Amino acid sequence: MQKDFLDILTPQGYLSEIMHHPNLDVVMNLFKIPRAFAVSGFGDWSVGQHCFCVAYLALYWARHRGYDIERRNRLIVMGLTHDLHESATGDILPGLKTEDMRTRLEEVQRNFMRGLGVSTDESLQAELKVLDMVAFLFEIRQTAVTHQDQRRRLLHFFQEQRAMLLRHCEEQRIEGVVDFLRETGVEAPEEA
Repeated sequence: MQKDFLDILTPQGYLSEIMHHPNLDVVMNLFKIPRAFAVSGFGDWSVGQHCFCVAYLALYWARHRGYDIERRNRLIVMGLTHDLHESATGDILPGLKTEDMRTRLEEVQRNFMRGLGVSTDESLQAELKVLDMVAFLFEIRQTAVTHQDQRRRLLHFFQEQRAMLLRHCEEQRIEGVVDFLRETGVEAPEEA
C-alpha cells in the first residue's frame, strides 16, 4: 500500500498509527460519519448507527438460524466492527470505489481488526453481508420523503436493493432471508 494513503491525518491521529492501535475516538467517530445514503439527502444515519444495527440484526439472525452462543457472538463482533475503516475514510458509495481503492480499504480494515485483536470468521462473511444489506434496507425504509416522485424512487431503490440481497443469498445458498425480513419488520408480508 502506498505510504501517502496511510499518512492521512484523521481526528484520531495518523491513519498509519491508529489502524494498528485504534483508540476509543475511532469508534466514537463512526457516529459522526454520515452514511453515503444520508449524504445523498436520504435519511440521517451515521456509520455507527449502521454498525450497531448490523450487530443487533446478528442477534436476531443467530436466533433465526439456531446458532450457538459462540457463533452468535462472533457474528455480533463482526457486525460491530465491519466498517471501522470508515472512521478515517468515510462511507464511500460502492459505485465510486475502484478496485485499487477497495483493496486499500480492505487492508485498512484488516489492520484495524488486528489492532483490536479481533479475527474475522470467514465462514460468516456471506451472512455478515446479508445483515449489512438488511440493515441498509431498514435504513431505506426509515427514510422520510414528502414528494410522491421521491417516494416512488425510494420504493424502486428498496426493491432493487432487496433483489440484490436475494441474489446474494441464492449465490451463497443462504435460506430464510425473506422470513427474516418479515420477522425483523424490514418488510411486511404483503410487500414480498
